[in-house]
Amino acid sequence: MKTMPLSLGIAIAASAICTLPASAQDAAPASAAEAAPVTTPEAAPVATPAPVPVPVVITPEAPKPVCELHVFPTLEGQAMTTTMLSGFGIIGAVADAAQNKSRNISEAEYLKEALGPRLQIEALKSVDVLASLKLPPSQIIYETPIADRKITTQAKTRLSSSAAPCYVELIITQNFYKKAAIYGRSLNNRFVLKDFRGGKTTAELVKGRGGNGLTYFPPKTTDETENAEKDLREAFAKNFTEFAAGVRPAK
Repeated sequence: MKTMPLSLGIAIAASAICTLPASAQDAAPASAAEAAPVTTPEAAPVATPAPVPVPVVITPEAPKPVCELHVFPTLEGQAMTTTMLSGFGIIGAVADAAQNKSRNISEAEYLKEALGPRLQIEALKSVDVLASLKLPPSQIIYETPIADRKITTQAKTRLSSSAAPCYVELIITQNFYKKAAIYGRSLNNRFVLKDFRGGKTTAELVKGRGGNGLTYFPPKTTDETENAEKDLREAFAKNFTEFAAGVRPAK
């Protein structure tokens, strides 16, 4: 038996490989680098820093003053318009009052509304009440108005239930609008100051007034309403300042 030469066998094997179908060739194993899946290691979670506590600074409240000023607004609203008739004695004044009766009533009602207790307080807050009255640092307490005029103008005892040893009262007793033929329009206010400091159980009544001119009150049109009410508050504040200027500091 004859043997196949070695070179002929190698040639036959090579040709056999070349004649394999394409699917068989594709099924050949890939290299190790291509076959193994590539895995990327997950990044370690970043730790969130703990919030830094913010120190809370608590400022203690300043102690309240031991002195008290109690303010009593008025419910009043009076109005009077006079003409040249008032210059002719009693008869002229009576005729003047009769002629302007309806006008005086309507303007008095408007004054009660336009400068009521709340607006009197607002006007007082626009000035330094304590400095004007020569008073020490005090709590300012706005009270409910007292309708009885005899109490507000004559009572020498305290009008509130406070027993504070350092205690003062300011009372508004009149809110009066006037229009005169010669002097024009003005607002007049009367005040009473009662000082109970030094252990007093009753106090002398220090009475006074202030009066200043008006430009817009009463308003002629609705467009002047805002200016008219501002006009009143400013005149009221000036009237208080005039009164306070005559108050002597306590010894």
